[in-house]
Amino acid sequence: MQINLAIFSFCLVILIILTSGIAYRTFLNWKKPGAKTFGFLMLAMMIWVIFYLCEITLPSLPLKIASRKILYLGMGISPPLWLGFALRYTGISPWWSKRGHVLLMTIPGITSFLLGLTNEAHKLIWTSLEMPSNGELGPLQITFGPGFWFFTAIAYLFIAIGFLVYIITYIRSPKIFRTQTGTMLLGALITLSFNLIFITETANSNLDPTPLSFALSAPLLAFGYFRFGLFNLFPIAAPLIVENLRDAIIVTDSQDRINDLNSAAKKWLEIKENVVGMHIFDALPKPELFRERWDSTDEAIKLKLVKNGTPIWYEISIIHLNKDGVDPLGRVLVIHDITQEHEILEAEFRRSAQLGLLEEVGRQIADSFDEMEILQRSIEAVVERFGYAEAAISLLVPDNIMEVTVISGTEDFGYSPGFRQDVGKGIIGHTAAIRKTYISRNVAEDPYYFSNDEHYGSAICVPIFTGKNLYGALYVESIEADAFNQEDASTLETLVTQISASLQRARLYSRAQEHLRVMAAVQAVSRVVVRSLDLETTFTAVVNELKNSFGYSHASIYLLKEDYLHLGAQVGYPLEMVISKIHISQGVSGRTIKTKTVQFIQDTSKEPVFLRTDHTVKSEICVPLLKENIVLGTLNVEGDASRILTQDDVELLTTLSSPIALAVDNARLHAQVKAMAMTDAVSGLANRHALEEYLTAEVERSTRLGYPLSLIIFDIDSFKQYNDKWGHPAGDVRLKATATLIRSNLRKYDTAARYGGDEFAILLPNTNKSGAFEFARRLQNSARASANEAHAENSVVSGYTLSIGVATFPEDGNTLANLLLAADHAELMAKRLGKNQIFVAGNLNKNEQT
Repeated sequence: MQINLAIFSFCLVILIILTSGIAYRTFLNWKKPGAKTFGFLMLAMMIWVIFYLCEITLPSLPLKIASRKILYLGMGISPPLWLGFALRYTGISPWWSKRGHVLLMTIPGITSFLLGLTNEAHKLIWTSLEMPSNGELGPLQITFGPGFWFFTAIAYLFIAIGFLVYIITYIRSPKIFRTQTGTMLLGALITLSFNLIFITETANSNLDPTPLSFALSAPLLAFGYFRFGLFNLFPIAAPLIVENLRDAIIVTDSQDRINDLNSAAKKWLEIKENVVGMHIFDALPKPELFRERWDSTDEAIKLKLVKNGTPIWYEISIIHLNKDGVDPLGRVLVIHDITQEHEILEAEFRRSAQLGLLEEVGRQIADSFDEMEILQRSIEAVVERFGYAEAAISLLVPDNIMEVTVISGTEDFGYSPGFRQDVGKGIIGHTAAIRKTYISRNVAEDPYYFSNDEHYGSAICVPIFTGKNLYGALYVESIEADAFNQEDASTLETLVTQISASLQRARLYSRAQEHLRVMAAVQAVSRVVVRSLDLETTFTAVVNELKNSFGYSHASIYLLKEDYLHLGAQVGYPLEMVISKIHISQGVSGRTIKTKTVQFIQDTSKEPVFLRTDHTVKSEICVPLLKENIVLGTLNVEGDASRILTQDDVELLTTLSSPIALAVDNARLHAQVKAMAMTDAVSGLANRHALEEYLTAEVERSTRLGYPLSLIIFDIDSFKQYNDKWGHPAGDVRLKATATLIRSNLRKYDTAARYGGDEFAILLPNTNKSGAFEFARRLQNSARASANEAHAENSVVSGYTLSIGVATFPEDGNTLANLLLAADHAELMAKRLGKNQIFVAGNLNKNEQT
């Protein structure tokens, strides 16, 4: 027994070397059809033999069991690989020639291998196993389980089908090819016979002869494969292959008559009767196309046919058959359906064009910050790239209307920018309503399509969003029906995303520019605040800045004094309609004062309290000028049809109102401080310092323009006695009353001042000496008449009568100092003459008095 076992083991070693060599040789030619399947078949046999040898020779039970489990891998996948190789070798079933299909048959074998690995958990492959008797070397003694017999049945089914394939091929093959198929059958038969002997236990030995049978079958299989090869077997499978080809095959003779054709050709020609013997040009579609290239040998014919409304593309090769390369025998037409390839190629071309469109649009709109320019460039690129009949972008405008803004195309459908459709009407309006892409495959049948003419093409409309808000829609129309698919929709959706991003960038740029303009205006106003504390200058600068920087057609500023708004400055209003004074109970400005809030009137025709100062005004914004919640005035801007006011203008003017209010308040405070510095506290008239400034300015003006300037200086007679008698508070009251008396006699361009103590001065521009004397006389009479106590007509009344001196420039003094000195001396002379007198400078020898 041990001698037989040694011989058996030695044969197994030889078999391992043999199968590994065949597998190596096969994988060297792995590109040859069937090589991979045959190579893996040899590997599976080698695994089976190697681990069966290990099971026999290893002394340890665990090692024997491990070897038994692994050999099931080779034992399980060998039958399906054998069947797969038979199918590929004979070419009897083209389906099994496709990649990965043979692997599907290995699933039962792999399953049996996995069950063998886990047999202890379920006992499906074997129910028991023992070491060889008497402790000798040899295979395990196994009692097989139901799983083993189940998978064995599947394995023999695969082998039986393989035999059947070879038998069918053998019967159909010409005698010259039966040698190679017989070789394959013999190799398989040897393995099958040995395995059946072992399974049926007809042999006395416990050894499995199946692996040993590989020593005979493997060389036969290799010889059949390498000696003859798959391509030499083509005549065996040729009838099956040609008949089952998807390509149509038509054979003609030298007289161009149909000699033979396969089933695919009969179907392609759509001819039910027998066409053998028919002239080929009587059977072919579009025969003129074939006649032109019938003798050509190097050019394939591209043919488009429409079947059941679907275009189908074919590539037709004409193969010339010649005897001995000279005498023509006929031609073979191979008609290959390239519809799928054509569609893929067309899709690639279209996709390339679409990517080009996206790149081109991205490039063209990248350098633009103008919204209309971005939109126009985008649709022009769409039309340029694809030649569509029409492309347009409509924007959502107020009142829920879609308005065509830009348009382009190869056809003129009669539309132009400004055309409007309500949201929900037409394809554009419908797209805006549903807020998603809409494709019309045939506009003639589309319920939403709107046109003045009949059109039969197709259209696609894609909504454009800025953020979550609907901005508009991109509409594209083609003269071809069904011209748009989902890929086109995706491309245009990507395009509008690009457009949206560019629009947002343009808007950000516009806002940034607007912000810069606002900041510039604020800085300009701030410079005015710093540069000038004069209210009139400030107001004029502000309204001019609003017009020049922001294009406002009408702007004005009003200053609040008590219950009236007084016009500070304006620009743009007709002079005859300008309102210089508004009560706080009137108009939009009055409401602004009361509420202390901005008033935005978008349509002045609907505002009942609107005070119209220009018939072209359409909207108004009135902003309160607030300082610590105190209203100082209003900033008022009105817009005509060329400059419609928006919420952005409200924000701008609100921003500007703060520095303007500050400017107003500073100017107001400055005016108050200046007035206090230039005003006498008791009388309320200008003080001496102010008088000198006024006198300096008037002397310069009189010198430049050549008109006379008179100066009156007077004091109250016996004012010290009045104070001593009635007290200083009464004296202050007398001074105030005298100031009031002076004001009542002044002209609007005259100036009065308290010169010092009980002395007063009056500056009379453009007044000669006689006019000044008359003014002094009126003043003196008014003062004397205001006395409460009875007195003689020419008597001096303490605190009431006046001693007045009059001097005129340049007669009495050609400088400021000389004029003051002359008027002062004249007043002293009036006092020396007995008070209650008027003395005119220059009359040294003549006393002039009332």
